[in-house]
Amino acid sequence: MAERLKEKLIEKEKAVDIVAGPDSYRDLPRLLALTESGQTAVNVLLSLDETYADVVPVRLNQDSVSAFISIMRGCDNMCTYCIVPFTRGRERSRP
Repeated sequence: MAERLKEKLIEKEKAVDIVAGPDSYRDLPRLLALTESGQTAVNVLLSLDETYADVVPVRLNQDSVSAFISIMRGCDNMCTYCIVPFTRGRERSRP
């Protein structure tokens, strides 16, 4: 959504300070610093080689043996009704 609507989000929603796409998580410290100086921060660039290989799994319960982790982003299927390949990019998987 951020990739497709970035300009509209900033113009329509005056309370929006940051517009960030799914591949901009590493850039969040810089984006936050920009907003501290009163600027609007935008990073919706899609990475063609980001695989999220170094992202640590999130455990909802430290005593459990399971965790949630993204193993794939994007999609290579170009379904006529779907926006994912155009907003999230081509399929990328963890190594």
